[in-house]
Amino acid sequence: MPLAATLDAEICEVSDAQLLAGAPLVSVLMVTFNHAGYLAEAIEGVVSQKLEFPFELIIGEDASTDETRKIALEYQRRFPEIIRVVFSQHNVGAGANIRRITLLARGDYIAYCEGDDYWCSTRKLAGQVELIRRDQGIGVVHTDWVRSRPSGNGWTTSWGKPVHRRIRPTLLEGDLFHAFYFPKILRTCTILVRRDVILECEATELGLAEYRFGDTVAAALITSRWKVAYLPEVTAVYRESPGSLLRSGNQAKLEFLKSCLKFDSDARRFFHDRKDYPDGYRCEVLLGILLWALRARNLEAAKLAISDLRKSYGF
Repeated sequence: MPLAATLDAEICEVSDAQLLAGAPLVSVLMVTFNHAGYLAEAIEGVVSQKLEFPFELIIGEDASTDETRKIALEYQRRFPEIIRVVFSQHNVGAGANIRRITLLARGDYIAYCEGDDYWCSTRKLAGQVELIRRDQGIGVVHTDWVRSRPSGNGWTTSWGKPVHRRIRPTLLEGDLFHAFYFPKILRTCTILVRRDVILECEATELGLAEYRFGDTVAAALITSRWKVAYLPEVTAVYRESPGSLLRSGNQAKLEFLKSCLKFDSDARRFFHDRKDYPDGYRCEVLLGILLWALRARNLEAAKLAISDLRKSYGF
């Protein structure tokens, strides 16, 4: 779906044009749906950034059934110089939600923080902007991050175990097209990317397609043409929410992996002239489908995986 098509007549924005920065350098995009228990922490992590340049936070609220919108609007009243809240009366889905606030972003750079994640460093944006300004060949800057998991009535965050502590430096910066699908790098809540790069990616065949995810698509498109820079600090906390797509049962996991398989097929055609396209991505996806098909006792999915493994890799 083209970006312009997401701005339907039903869209509403609550903001104060007189108080907002006229030309923000960075637009932080926050998509949220039924995140009432987490949203305040996510917003606080953004508005607490220590910066010497103007920025904005655009919250895309997708017709939540809890008090998510109320919380977003309360923060907009508290920080009218920073926050814009965008919503419609009907749920549009995660893909359309992020697309419409991307089109509304005014900054030269875009950063992301979904409503159930949060930033834990007040210098995240400042450090990333400093790095990306050094080299026009850099399209994206990412950082280290930690996981947070449900524990009893709260959350346990692995502060002493940053995810990148065992990742080779060569997999964290430079040309990373061969590793775009690695789940530990280019985590969405850690990246800052040039707005022009995002718009260019969204206009491609892969950017316009519908998949059950967007992070891997963006990572593939960005790393195929631009260098990656790295800020070696833990700046973000990623919540492994129990209600997320990847944690909603065996069948949901299978559907996600099937979408990954479709993306790989599309990406192989799109990058047909690239000899460095990672062949291991498809193998990893197929083995995942086989594993989850066995767990779900889904014979059809298991046959699909075995047939494709045989065709693509032999025995």
